[in-house]
Amino acid sequence: MKQAFVVLECVNHMSYVLREAKSRGFDIVVLNHRPLKQTGPYAVPRSSVDELIHIESWQDEPRVDGILEDLHRRYRIVGTYAGFEPTLPFEAKLRQLVGLPNHGAATIHAILDKAWVRKKLYAEGLSTLRSVLLSEAERWTTWQLEGPAVLKPVNGTGSALCYFVSSIAELREAIEKVKAAAVNDPLMKEYIVSRGEFMLEGQAAGELLSVESVMDRGTLHLIGLSSRYVLASDPIVEMGMTFPYKHPRQEEIVACSKAIHESMKVFHGATHLEFMVPKEGPIELIDFNVRFAGIDWLISVNEAFGIRFEACLTDLACGLHPDLSFLERPSQYATLVMVLPPPGATELRDLEFPPEVVFERLTKDPGTKLTGRADQLDHVGACVVKAETAAELYRKAGEVRRRIAFNGSPLGDNINNIVTCSEFAMA
Repeated sequence: MKQAFVVLECVNHMSYVLREAKSRGFDIVVLNHRPLKQTGPYAVPRSSVDELIHIESWQDEPRVDGILEDLHRRYRIVGTYAGFEPTLPFEAKLRQLVGLPNHGAATIHAILDKAWVRKKLYAEGLSTLRSVLLSEAERWTTWQLEGPAVLKPVNGTGSALCYFVSSIAELREAIEKVKAAAVNDPLMKEYIVSRGEFMLEGQAAGELLSVESVMDRGTLHLIGLSSRYVLASDPIVEMGMTFPYKHPRQEEIVACSKAIHESMKVFHGATHLEFMVPKEGPIELIDFNVRFAGIDWLISVNEAFGIRFEACLTDLACGLHPDLSFLERPSQYATLVMVLPPPGATELRDLEFPPEVVFERLTKDPGTKLTGRADQLDHVGACVVKAETAAELYRKAGEVRRRIAFNGSPLGDNINNIVTCSEFAMA
C-alpha cells in the first residue's frame, strides 16, 4: 500500500505543510470543498497532489466518514493535517482509524464548543467569566451580567459574528446582525449557522495576545507569545501581530496556558490560545484553538527564527518528535500587517506593498466587490515585516502600513488603517 499524507481543506499555511510532506516522498491526498489555490504564495500545484477528493459539505458527516474509511482501506496513512474548525473532528477520526496520536472526535467536538469550554473553566476556577446561551439571554428584560459581554457563536471561526454588547438594546441590535449571518465565506457561514447557537460571555479586560505551543505526546513546548495590533475604532477587528513577544506577565501566562491544556486533555499537536491579560488581576482565556495559528503566523515564525516550522508541524502530524532546538537560540522579530480597504471603497483593483516586506499576499482577488464595512473578514491583503529589535519593528511596520497602496493610493492614516498595540510591543 502507498504511504499517504492526508490534508483536510488545504488553505493558507497548510500548503507549506503539504509541500513538506510531498518532499518526504508521501502520496498527497487532499479533501477540499474549495478549489485549490493556483496563484500566490499559498498556491498548490495540481501536480503536487496525488488524489484530490471534493467534499460537498463538511456538515455531511456520514458522507465524509465514508470517504475516510475508504482512504483507510486504500492507503497506509502516515500523517494528517487540518487547520479549519469544521474539519478537525474528521481529522481526529481518521487519526484514530490509522493509529496516529489523536484526541478522538468527541474531545475535539467538546473543545470546539465555546460554551462548554467556558463553563468547564469557570467550574474549575480557571476563569472568572460568566456566560449564558443566547437562547436564554433572548428572554431577558434587564441586563443580567455584571458588565459588558461579547456575543459570539458557540461554534465559531475567524472571529466572525462577534459583537460587544452591554445593554438589552445593544443585545437586540446584535441579535439581528447574527440572524442575518453576513459572512462572505460560504464554508465559514455554513459551519457557524449549522450549529445555530450563540452565547454571551463576560467581556474580559486587558490586552489581547496569544500563546503558540506544540504538544508532543504530553509534553508542552512553548514556541512563543504573539502580541496583537487591533483596529483603534473597533478593537474586535485584528489588524496584525508581532512574534515573538516579551510580556512582563509571561510566566503567569504560560502557567495559565499549561493548566488549560491539562483541563482540555490536549496532549499532541499545535495549539493557539488567545488570552486577555490585564496589568494585574485574572488572566482570561478568550479562545482555545486545537490547531496551529491561522493566516500568516507560520511565515512570521519562520522569519523570526530563520527556520521552516512546517517541518515541525509535519513531524507532529506524522507522530514524530519535532526538532525544536531553534528555541534555544535568539530570534529576530516579525510583524504580520493585515490590510483593510479605506472607508467607502467598493472594489479591490490592486494592492501594492513597499519593497521592504519579506512576504505579501492578497486575501481577496482583484475585481472583488467590497462590503464597505471594516469587519474581521474584510481584509484585502497581508504582509510580513521583520527587524532585529521590537522597537525597530514597531517603527518599520507603521511606515509600511501607511505606504501600502490600495487602488493606486497610499493608505496613509485613514480610520481603517489606524491601529493600536500594547506598549510592551513597542520596546
